[in-house]
Amino acid sequence: MATTIRLLNDQSNRKVYNMVPILTLLLILLLALLWLGLNYRQLYIAWATGSETQRLATLAADAPDEFQNPALVEDRFAGRLSSDFWKFTTINGGGEVSNELTWHSAAITVNDALTIQHFPDPLFTSESSARAPRGPEQYNNVSLIGGSGFRPSKTKDVVLQFSARASEKFYGTGGVIFQPVGTLQKDGFFAKPFDMFGFSVVGPESSFRGVTGPLCYLALKSIPSQVKSLQVDAQSLHTYEIRLRWIERTKWLGTVKVDDEVQCQIDMPAFGPVEVHVWSDNALVLHEPRRWWEFGSAMDFKCQDGGEKQFSLGMIQIFEEAR
Repeated sequence: MATTIRLLNDQSNRKVYNMVPILTLLLILLLALLWLGLNYRQLYIAWATGSETQRLATLAADAPDEFQNPALVEDRFAGRLSSDFWKFTTINGGGEVSNELTWHSAAITVNDALTIQHFPDPLFTSESSARAPRGPEQYNNVSLIGGSGFRPSKTKDVVLQFSARASEKFYGTGGVIFQPVGTLQKDGFFAKPFDMFGFSVVGPESSFRGVTGPLCYLALKSIPSQVKSLQVDAQSLHTYEIRLRWIERTKWLGTVKVDDEVQCQIDMPAFGPVEVHVWSDNALVLHEPRRWWEFGSAMDFKCQDGGEKQFSLGMIQIFEEAR
């Protein structure tokens, strides 16, 4: 009998012992799934920016080194928008897009300057905050697309110069950027991933990777990947320059000057032929710092009804310049 009991105990101990590796593996898998769930936004950011960088590199690898740029084009806003510079304008509000100069709670005015104006949105609280192809109904945005078809080469830089200022009470975001040609369509839909480099003003409620106010940044698939603060009073009129320089087939150098002083330089993927995008919106971009269980920070996008604000340009021109 004692021998039988001893054998049964040995068999039971062996079963428990054999289960230890399986339980350990299950625990590791459970912890891995928990970590993935807690870091899903960070993982998406890493995947999106990495895959977009690779996609741009693949396109750039087949592009010729030299490129024929258009002649200089400019707009000094003499009472109207220049049809030579601008391709189209859009105003996104209430979930609908208009190509008029006034729509929903925003407007474009042109006198001796271009001014994008925002007004209180009386329907804001009843509008949907759910994401849609053109953005939530609460999203109010004005975009102007122009200066199209330029690309830096081994011998030529692309230079965008403009003067700008933001109103004293400023919320949301606004700015002037380069993006690949054909990114945004006239109907407000994005035909390509929203890749951009340039200058922006960000209201105090928002933050791009922990930076607010005037800044220089590179974003891939709408996700800011590199952000640098600009030491400038955005409420005063300043002259800005955004320069794209060819470094190699797949890499450019983006530079932002303020009043002839270099304040920002960022290595960036080659975009191919670019266009200019000027905008102002009511976005509320929330930066979420990295917590101890996360491998990176995250961001969230909402909208705000901040009332009246303006973003103005005094002039804008784009041209190629020999290196």
